[in-house]
Amino acid sequence: MSRSSRIDEIASDLIQRISGGIYRVGENIPNELDLCAEFNTSRHTIREAVRNLENRGLVKRKKRSGTKIISASSMPLYGLNFESSDSLGRYLERTDLKLVRTVTDLPRQPAETQLDGDLADWAQLDTYRCAPESDRAISWSYIYLRKEFLGVVDLIGQERGGIYELLNMKYKKAVKFIDVEVSSAPFTDAAAKVLCIKRNSQALLIIRRFHGMDDELFEVSVSYYPPAEVQYKTRIKINQT
Repeated sequence: MSRSSRIDEIASDLIQRISGGIYRVGENIPNELDLCAEFNTSRHTIREAVRNLENRGLVKRKKRSGTKIISASSMPLYGLNFESSDSLGRYLERTDLKLVRTVTDLPRQPAETQLDGDLADWAQLDTYRCAPESDRAISWSYIYLRKEFLGVVDLIGQERGGIYELLNMKYKKAVKFIDVEVSSAPFTDAAAKVLCIKRNSQALLIIRRFHGMDDELFEVSVSYYPPAEVQYKTRIKINQT
């Protein structure tokens, strides 16, 4: 059995114990040494299995305090309603945006979306979001901006909200509408590393294209979410005659 399969097997066992009430919410799971002895494996394997639980929102690890169970089911931690722009705003306000790097010379059109006009007019921001007061990443996004708006980078980490909100704050650039595409795709290497996700596992992929009051496309975000972390909802209304 490969190491990754062993990690998944142990994580699945621990999840069943939590959902079945063997380990209760508010209690700590056994420490690493005890789990190593029980499963006859290394501390690295146990740590990765526990990280799997943490990524699912089941446990929270603290130095010198052990690993506490905070939920009995791996429900998504964050939700969005496709019908409500307020829902998107609340999600962005409840999370912190971290900038990894800025790419000002794009070598090619992004595979995920075609940017309007001249490619030289666009820059790429590699970013991730984490829960407040936590370094645990919950999503990864490639954000494409017209270079004339790159000054917004100075606000990242100082102000909460989405890039489009920061653009409105700094440049008075308002959004007229957002086109949204939802699909699945493998995590990129960069996203998998930051999110502590196994390479080539499937992500919930959401592409948002932001248009200004003049209908011009000025921002595109390509976001990768672990499916267990985020839940997206919508309502379909049927007009009957």
